[in-house]
Amino acid sequence: MIIMFGQKHISAALLIAMLASLTACGGEAGTTDTTNAADDTTTAPVEETTADLYATGHDLGGFEFTILNVPLTLWNMNTVLDFEAQTGESLDDAIYNRNRNAEEKLNFKLNVIHNSGYHDGSLNTAIRKDVMSGDGVYDAAYAYGADVGSLITDEALLNLMELDNLSIDQPWWIQTTMEQAKIGADTCYFAHSYLSLTAFDLTWCLFFNEDMMENLKIDKPYDLVREGKWTVDALRTMAKAGAQLNGDDSWKWQDEGNAVYGFCAMHSGALAQIIGCGGLFCEKDADGYPVLSVGDERFVNILQTLADMYASEGEFRRGSTTDGSKDAYLTQFRGRRSMFVAGEVKSAGEFREFTDTFGMVPNPKFDENQKEYYSWTNNAAPVLVVPKTSKDPAKTATILDALSYYSYRDILPIYYDQTISQKGLRNEDSIEMLDIIRASLTFDASLCYGWTTSMADTLKEQIISGKSEVVSIIEANKPKAEEKIQKMLDELK
Repeated sequence: MIIMFGQKHISAALLIAMLASLTACGGEAGTTDTTNAADDTTTAPVEETTADLYATGHDLGGFEFTILNVPLTLWNMNTVLDFEAQTGESLDDAIYNRNRNAEEKLNFKLNVIHNSGYHDGSLNTAIRKDVMSGDGVYDAAYAYGADVGSLITDEALLNLMELDNLSIDQPWWIQTTMEQAKIGADTCYFAHSYLSLTAFDLTWCLFFNEDMMENLKIDKPYDLVREGKWTVDALRTMAKAGAQLNGDDSWKWQDEGNAVYGFCAMHSGALAQIIGCGGLFCEKDADGYPVLSVGDERFVNILQTLADMYASEGEFRRGSTTDGSKDAYLTQFRGRRSMFVAGEVKSAGEFREFTDTFGMVPNPKFDENQKEYYSWTNNAAPVLVVPKTSKDPAKTATILDALSYYSYRDILPIYYDQTISQKGLRNEDSIEMLDIIRASLTFDASLCYGWTTSMADTLKEQIISGKSEVVSIIEANKPKAEEKIQKMLDELK
């Protein structure tokens, strides 16, 4: 059994505010102007309903449904899809009750198999081997998102758009992933839904130390977010004000030093900020086919602006990813050595013993002309797929849709509770910010298909190192990326 984050109870007033925001927020980024999202989500009334879309009419005849899942313990995420019994923890029990409720109403049996590995390639290999053998052990599976493209080109997956029982236009399917993952109008091989919380867990945001800000008389960024004015320049202004040598003779990292840095991130945090500024690597043409969106003046400006910030001593410090190291990016924040840190939503659980008051906000816009916030879901997040040898795709689709629906309705509010119930994070601002982050979930499928991975890896390393020469990197990588896109399009014809 996975060890879940500690669960605390939030006040009734906060829970009501949270439910109000969830009720009001049905869409995702791409259709929501998050400049006004905060006002909409916090003032809308709670709409009470007793409707249950799967209450009757779905007898699956005792179907044995087997889903392959990621390891039980992975990156401190909420990976568990089922429990043998209730544990007394709110989120665990909600997952258990979701499954038993769905099994009873649809008359099926849920079996979850946890693979022992994930990003080592073994998970996708297990899916591929099952298809090649023709055994059909797995009716559905969670695949390693960063390499799902190879399963598609190996013709191991079913087209989700051809499964009529999936309500993939509904909010329990994360719409930004669906739109990015689609190729053309009627082809999509992977998805994110709220059946698993891992996609939300791996969505990037910023955390900041409220106590530090109050001591330095720095205004907290909540109002800037609400007003659509939370930009890279605003972050830089705060980070510069928060940088304090505190008696150290330089900004060079010292494990036992006293210097406080304005902002800390690791390499993936840099990619999250590129995308947060609207720097998607691939977008869609009028017919829904992928086209590279790198290399124009705005994209280059984003990269160079971020590189300039990362090059500023004190204002920014790159954190390591070495567990146990004092200069690890989350450890720097917990150790009060950084006022801001780029982390994923799940990182809130890493701060459960942190006694300072802290907050969370989305990644900033590039400038105020940018209409929306973009909160990047890491391409390494697990993606939901249906193997080609799934023994009954129609029943599988019905089950996946029902479980996703019940997760959206019954589990997502409790997930909010768990995330914001950490010490120091329990406040109405955090609920509102988490809702804005969810409303602005953003996905770049080109990183899953493998079209732009090499370019993105090189660029994020370049800018987080404070180097602004990016045009030559883009020009060197564009032909390769375009070739990969065309190759996949040809293979899918």
